[in-house]
Amino acid sequence: MRTLSKARLPSESSDAVGLVVALLVRFPEIATIVSHPTDGTLTLAFAIDARVDRRTELETREGVSEHVRSLLDVVGERADCLSVVCEADESTSFVRVTRDARSFSREELQMIVALLCDRFGATLLRSPAADDDAFDDEASADELVEFAIEALRDPAQQRSLVGFREEKRVLVYFVKRKKAKARGRS
Repeated sequence: MRTLSKARLPSESSDAVGLVVALLVRFPEIATIVSHPTDGTLTLAFAIDARVDRRTELETREGVSEHVRSLLDVVGERADCLSVVCEADESTSFVRVTRDARSFSREELQMIVALLCDRFGATLLRSPAADDDAFDDEASADELVEFAIEALRDPAQQRSLVGFREEKRVLVYFVKRKKAKARGRS
């Protein structure tokens, strides 16, 4: 009888990976998604094909924060975590939105994507369309997005999940965190 050296945790299934792939395919504007199960947050990164100046950074941070808070007020929720960070180098900028997974929703994701599309237009990088259109039915696509968000907020998940794009492909992997070792006493 053969034994497996590593047991696969049920919360880290191929279903969760498939759902994150569906989320990234549905929203080609998202460059990366990272789940942080230790603190219950998600980070969405968007890439802009231009250097964003300080004024635009400030307007983007304030605009996204204001819109998210307004949406949460309407639905009677509150944000445990809301952070918008803009980083720029010579020719590319990134907008990273970190949210608590508990109150994050499909409607919020759609709003953030629409807001950034409106603000940055053609400079917001989008993944090229796949050869086959996976989302002919909008209702099915929205349902998959709901399932993906639910999978990312699963409290049983023990490792961070990272999804990102590489040309027409979406790659997803788990990040195993090293446990800190206790320092020796002298």
